[in-house]
Amino acid sequence: MLDLNREKIDLIKSDLKEKLSKKRYEHTLGVAYVSAALAMCYGEDIIKAELAGILHDVAKAEKVSKLKEDMGGFIDPYTDSSYVDLIADKAPQILHAVYAPFLAKKNYNIEDKDILSAIRWHTTGKKNMSMLEKIVFVADYIEPNRKKLPGLDEIRTLAFHDIKKAVKRISKSTIEYLSSQNMYIDRFTYELRDDEV
Repeated sequence: MLDLNREKIDLIKSDLKEKLSKKRYEHTLGVAYVSAALAMCYGEDIIKAELAGILHDVAKAEKVSKLKEDMGGFIDPYTDSSYVDLIADKAPQILHAVYAPFLAKKNYNIEDKDILSAIRWHTTGKKNMSMLEKIVFVADYIEPNRKKLPGLDEIRTLAFHDIKKAVKRISKSTIEYLSSQNMYIDRFTYELRDDEV
């Protein structure tokens, strides 16, 4: 099991700097920074939040075909192969979140279930999210390098005052945007929007 400390985080950052594009790596650092700040605000474990932020896009540099082969049938406990096939066809941009926990375990020996789950749900969200899951979900949306989205400034402020309302706003905004683009909307995002959070 990985000892969660600053030295290990710095080693993972160094490795990801080599694997991710410059823009993706800067985004990763932004998510890690905001995750740590939100963890401080809400009394969560700062190291776990930062590490989840660093690893949330760990699968972005990988080819989907290679991931499927490497995983050898591994599917996270929340999904099954039919779900993976569906999003591979309709919304391949979601796949990195499904595969990220696998790579975090394989490449960095991350066994902490809270971290792995926060990584898994950073894109779609889901109902009944833990505080750490909410933190990484929100941090991915509001980090400083994020392009300007409608309502982003308000959501950034809201995130540090009422993270539940921030999660709700992000899920609604995501559904509105995807709907306006005639893009696939994941069932977990609908469930998050309709959840009491």
